[in-house]
Amino acid sequence: MNHQNFKFYSLFAFLLFGAFGCQNQEEEIAPNQDNFNVDAQELVKLVNEYRTQGCTCGNEQMPPVGIITWNETLAKTAYLHSKDMNDKNYFSHTGKDGSSAGERLERQGYDWRTYGENIAEGYTTEKSVIEGWIDSEGHCRNIMNPNFQEMGLGRESNYWTQVFGAQ
Repeated sequence: MNHQNFKFYSLFAFLLFGAFGCQNQEEEIAPNQDNFNVDAQELVKLVNEYRTQGCTCGNEQMPPVGIITWNETLAKTAYLHSKDMNDKNYFSHTGKDGSSAGERLERQGYDWRTYGENIAEGYTTEKSVIEGWIDSEGHCRNIMNPNFQEMGLGRESNYWTQVFGAQ
């Protein structure tokens, strides 16, 4: 698939406060599939396939990492940013109000110790947006970051936002 016509950026907001590793979790939390204009269960499955098998981000082979779980607060935060971008016709990690992803997470009550954000525009399916992010080194690194334990994703029209975090 040719991704030249799609805009996407990566936020390297690996704001780490102390050293910590990925927790290996045995069970995935079943996401609510009806929220935020996405198939949450499919998204968790797609992301965890890459995380558990490892993949190549740019020129670097990324080792397998622990699974990620769905978080409704992260999904709501992601959806609200996608909706804002769609409603106000812009495409940026910085909200029209000047907010960062971390500030938007705090507004929703998410007490983060680290976070990251991927945004995309123009994709029509969960699979295509995840593949687009995997084909982009910075986005891929966010998906494969072992410090991220949870994710949420929201879509409005063709604007997609994926938010990662750990509390």
